[in-house]
Amino acid sequence: MSLSRSHRRKRILLIVDAVSLTLAYVLMITIRFNWHFKKEWMVPLYSMIFVMEILFATLVNVYRGRRLDYKAIEDLDPLETFTEVFKNQVMLFVFLLVVLMASKNTYLVSRLAMAYLVVINFVLVFAFRLIYRGILIKMGNPDLHRRRLVALTYARDMDYVRANLEKDLGLEFELEDIFQIDDAYAEEATRNIDDYEAVINREQLVSKVKETGCSDVFLCIPDKLDIVDFVRTDLVRRLANEGINTYYGLSLDGLWVTRHLIRGIGYFQTSYYSAMSKRCSVLGVNFAVSNVENAVLYVRSHIKELFGKYICFCNVHTTVEASDHADYMEIQNASALTFPDGQPIVNRIQKAGFVKAERIAGPDFMETMFSSTMDGKLSHFFYGSSEETIELLKEKLPKRFPGMDIRGFYSPPYRELTPEEDDEVIEMLNASGADFIWIGLGAPKQEKWMAAHEGKVHGVMLGVGAGFNFFAGNIKRAPMWVRKIGMEWLYRLFQDPKRLLKRYLASNAKFIWRAYIMRK
Repeated sequence: MSLSRSHRRKRILLIVDAVSLTLAYVLMITIRFNWHFKKEWMVPLYSMIFVMEILFATLVNVYRGRRLDYKAIEDLDPLETFTEVFKNQVMLFVFLLVVLMASKNTYLVSRLAMAYLVVINFVLVFAFRLIYRGILIKMGNPDLHRRRLVALTYARDMDYVRANLEKDLGLEFELEDIFQIDDAYAEEATRNIDDYEAVINREQLVSKVKETGCSDVFLCIPDKLDIVDFVRTDLVRRLANEGINTYYGLSLDGLWVTRHLIRGIGYFQTSYYSAMSKRCSVLGVNFAVSNVENAVLYVRSHIKELFGKYICFCNVHTTVEASDHADYMEIQNASALTFPDGQPIVNRIQKAGFVKAERIAGPDFMETMFSSTMDGKLSHFFYGSSEETIELLKEKLPKRFPGMDIRGFYSPPYRELTPEEDDEVIEMLNASGADFIWIGLGAPKQEKWMAAHEGKVHGVMLGVGAGFNFFAGNIKRAPMWVRKIGMEWLYRLFQDPKRLLKRYLASNAKFIWRAYIMRK
């Protein structure tokens, strides 16, 4: 982003907040004083309050704007915008209180008027900032992409790298292009450092990168490649000579490293391999304590040991169901892993001392696993849901996750299968050779199905319920900011109130009673 563009955006934000404060002040006078001040001394007093509020609101925005300069307003989701506005308003209120106390005017000011001013101003600032944010996002301002990025990788990983960069790159970078490095760094040629053709190809590769005018390069080389150290060292050196910065992507067993896979050990930053041994019981269900990225890394790296077993994603409803039915509890606890798919469950786990525990929702696990297997090294089969959903999955998954190895789809009939039909299903699943068997039959049916087929199906079974519908697109997932505050259940309730209202009322009431009140 150019400096003038950054300053212009900040000035507009100041105007947005000033307009909000002005409107809040007008509405406060209208509501509290019926459009006019009843006494003459009120005019200079409330005028002074208005001027001081405008002045300090400007100072607060400038101060916090410098601290948050790295993050544009478009980068802030609604929850982060709410938090930022709340902090600003708290500072503004404290300043106003200090000014009134210093000027000895606290006894003259109407407390109700100040309450109106604070609340109305907060609501208006928050609403107007969301509107301004929406306008900027809709405009798609190209100047917000401050740095031009080129990605370098091997041909087999190009689709995978492109899809993930285009999805998650954000506003700091703009993906300029992506080049494959097979000719320049073929494994056979690289072992022979005097290979003339390879050296020429390397020089041409750097020239192509330079011609794009990029400022940065993302270098993406799988860690299992024998020549990875040479390729990294050689490319970083060549690009540095041209004044181009290099970001080197780190991978662990095919999963690219994110902040969730990094842990600090004193002076050192380490990659973290979870043994997935931590368990926490909530209403009798033994939940694995982890986060999405570590869970995916663990399942990938232990895929052979997990063959024939099943994994559950247990939310509040299924946790309560398990506490009501001993046979279902046994199924949940006999799984290879049962993950907490509900914020209230995670809250209980955190209160038990596992402060870094995170929600591991089925759709989040699926998305991370699908992204990490776009190299085609692990395969998938989808069993369950309706024919309509299956057809949508067939269409959308290959587009969203290119390179993903999908071995098949099957929508079973909505009835109990005969023994002969069940044998045919087992044969079909095993013949596919799929590593992951995704089960979308809905709870508790899918968990019972997986338990009944433990040891019969060769791949690892994962019960993900509505996850099929989310990726098919016939059910919309809650926005990220709604998930952050643990209110995805409410979003789902608005989508399907007739089916979910009774379940949520009964399950949530039972969960609160058993997990909070009975424990005291």
